[in-house]
Amino acid sequence: MLLITVISALLFAALNFPDDMVLVAWIQVALAAFAAGLLVVVRRTQRVQTWCLCFMLVLLSATLLLLSRPEISTYAFIWLLIIPLVTHLLLGSRLGLLLSLGYMGVGGGIFLYRFSGDPELVRVEVLSNVVIAALTTLGLSHFYERTRERSERKLMHLATVDPLTGLANRMRLNDVFQWERAQARRNGTPLAVLMLDLDHFKRINDEHGHEAGDTVLVAFARMLRERLREIDLISRSGGEEFLVLLTNTDGKRAVAVAEELRQRLEQLAIEYQDKVLKVTVSIGVADYGPDGMDLDTLSRIADERLYQAKENGRNRVCGGPAVGARVAPVTAVGV
Repeated sequence: MLLITVISALLFAALNFPDDMVLVAWIQVALAAFAAGLLVVVRRTQRVQTWCLCFMLVLLSATLLLLSRPEISTYAFIWLLIIPLVTHLLLGSRLGLLLSLGYMGVGGGIFLYRFSGDPELVRVEVLSNVVIAALTTLGLSHFYERTRERSERKLMHLATVDPLTGLANRMRLNDVFQWERAQARRNGTPLAVLMLDLDHFKRINDEHGHEAGDTVLVAFARMLRERLREIDLISRSGGEEFLVLLTNTDGKRAVAVAEELRQRLEQLAIEYQDKVLKVTVSIGVADYGPDGMDLDTLSRIADERLYQAKENGRNRVCGGPAVGARVAPVTAVGV
């Protein structure tokens, strides 16, 4: 869009200078320079949406300024019809609709002010066609953008959420970890990872069927959501294995949280048909910094400690002070 603006504004300026439309041409040159400057800015910033809004305000204001000039012909007002297309494309359905209504309305007011004395241009049938065409373009642009946004949200949900439990999947976990790691580095705040695996889960599937296993997984996921904070990310790694990212939580506190989750699940009665299913969990804890600085390393260390907990009898929490350390299981007081 910025490239198109630079090229088209310079082209119009080149056409207007020979026709002695000097002020109009210089406005177009200024618009081209502004768009060229934004080309540099948007490649170096993460605030693209803010600059899109800034660009649209300048572009549309310049368009209305040009349309208000007496040397601009009536044919130039056709450009008002592209406003909904561009605003919805760059700003989305809500801001796109607001800016379209505002600037198209002002543009229509400028047209009536300039040509109200020309009966051929302000005839009811002419104005009716213009208004219907403008509203049709606006309506189709808005409908298309709303549909696209809904589809994008649906695809994002499918791509980042486990369909059975409604928890985050590995893709979502990776994205959130990158953000939380940046926050931890910037603010010096702790971060911890829990790896959780349900004990003897295969036995539940073998004895009661896979539907019973799904019921257990859903109940476990619900319990995790209820007991953990909203700022913590809970993800299902696959099968009966889960990974929790605890923000602003050091290793010692993470072990205490893990122990509280272990005890809560041990006490939980999961109803399935006419049965009550009981299940326990083994948990490994990794501490960001002492145990690693990236998600793969932290997951590996937490997984090693998880299997230490399994080897030491299951239904327990295992944490340790350093990468790869083979430490005894640590059981903390519930919080």
